[in-house]
Amino acid sequence: MSQDQDSLNSEGELSQFEKNKYFHGKLMTARDMQTEQQYHAERLHTLNRFAIGRGILYGVEISEVEEVDDELEVTLEPGVVIDGYGRPIVIEHTTTKTLPSPSGDEIYLFLRYNETELESVPVPEVRGASDSEYMSNRTVEAFELTYQESPPEEYDEISEVDTDIADAGDDDKTLRALANRFHQRHRTPVEPVDDPSIFIGAFERTRDGSWVKGGETVRRNLVYDNDMLYAALIQHITDTENPHNFTGGAGGVGGDMEEVESIQRQVRTLTDQLDTVTSYLMRKSLKDKIRFFDDVSARFDTHEPDASRISQEIVEKAKDGIRQGVHEDDEEFADHVGEMLQLDINLGEALDEAATEESLERYVKAVNRLQETLVGETDPIRIAEAQDAVCEAADSLEVLYDIVPE
Repeated sequence: MSQDQDSLNSEGELSQFEKNKYFHGKLMTARDMQTEQQYHAERLHTLNRFAIGRGILYGVEISEVEEVDDELEVTLEPGVVIDGYGRPIVIEHTTTKTLPSPSGDEIYLFLRYNETELESVPVPEVRGASDSEYMSNRTVEAFELTYQESPPEEYDEISEVDTDIADAGDDDKTLRALANRFHQRHRTPVEPVDDPSIFIGAFERTRDGSWVKGGETVRRNLVYDNDMLYAALIQHITDTENPHNFTGGAGGVGGDMEEVESIQRQVRTLTDQLDTVTSYLMRKSLKDKIRFFDDVSARFDTHEPDASRISQEIVEKAKDGIRQGVHEDDEEFADHVGEMLQLDINLGEALDEAATEESLERYVKAVNRLQETLVGETDPIRIAEAQDAVCEAADSLEVLYDIVPE
């Protein structure tokens, strides 16, 4: 086998399996042994590729990305990945890989199957032997870590399932119709695999030189448990009377209907109260943004006009958010805070020589935490808390008075 791919699917295309035929007196050579290994490997890879899928099967978290001496050290946690050809890649223990330092501020990390040769042994002088004096006695199926500075050309997307069935009275017919429709739309024809490597995460360089997870990490390749997903989906679709399997005691739902209705009323009340509190916190977060950054604008107006201007842009952006009512919708609020984030970052850069080192460092750390929260959280309360921390850090920004205004 080659170091990157086996001979079954040089371009990820299908190939029929070939195996040894044994008989008494057959002369066994290295070629026969290789064929035997290849036969079993190809069957495994084909089943993995088409029955399980490609991506991260278990683990493989990126626990740290750090620049050391013009190189990038990336630490991976143990786990299993299945690449685009169906080959399993195992990371058996916490592993740190070294990569060249990127020129930009974004990287997209990939795992690629690789083989490492071990145990160099002498080659006997027999007819037909290799010309090499030494050959490897073992091969380890390993991996290499690579990166690119631009996003993947495409991400693995969850296939759409059209569940609009005209006659859904017969469960068996419905299931077969769904399966056939999915098969025709998503399993025909068999497409070759251009690149078997697996996207495992994105990272961004912050102003202080540290690396944090980028937003595209959530789009990394993952392998799903097909049986579990399919069974849960079909059961939910076809159970039109009670899709959530709720029972209310021995008498069923009807026997405890009053209790159920009482619980529902309490849930609605609590939900309304929570929505009110959440909306209040989101609006308060925007109002604090206006108040604190208006003060920052005035504080640095003379010492750093550019920082003052950016602060005013932040103020106007927060006012726009309140006018548009983004605090009434969780997703709109998160998007709006994300749009303001770049202005927060720009302000830190503009204050590089205008604010004291300690106060600026506190502000930059708060902005970095907000950036990480926006990547990993959808809870608006967490986002509002992170933005409040930025406001508090902005309020603590101190002018570096040894700067003489021009």
